[in-house]
Amino acid sequence: MQYLNKSAEKVFHTLLGGLKKSGDAKKIDNTDGLFMPVHVEIIDHSKYGNHVSIAHYYEQNGDLMKDPEMTFLDSLKGNVFPMTFEQDGGMPICQVAMEIDENDVIRRNDKLLESLADFANMWVKNIKDQQRL
Repeated sequence: MQYLNKSAEKVFHTLLGGLKKSGDAKKIDNTDGLFMPVHVEIIDHSKYGNHVSIAHYYEQNGDLMKDPEMTFLDSLKGNVFPMTFEQDGGMPICQVAMEIDENDVIRRNDKLLESLADFANMWVKNIKDQQRL
């Protein structure tokens, strides 16, 4: 599977609740500092749907560090696809599984898409549990 499972997709849309257009963003923090807040933002839009960032951040030497940040395509056809994974600090990681260029051409790495979807399915479940959604 190269997209989020239905359970993770439901949590994803709960996180996205109330956000409609590029630039809309929110921070979810229901844990009184016990867990990192979750930052959700619609960062772009293509003919395929909204591009969404979900991230945890921490501060190091005055800089915000991703721990991690993932971007997703919230497809107009009804599936949510992971696009990128970034992790700062230590050995930084930047993985691009799908990108959409200025001509709306999709380039993707199916093996990485599957790996990121597996991670995202687990991660959004953890976010749901931690944030009591």
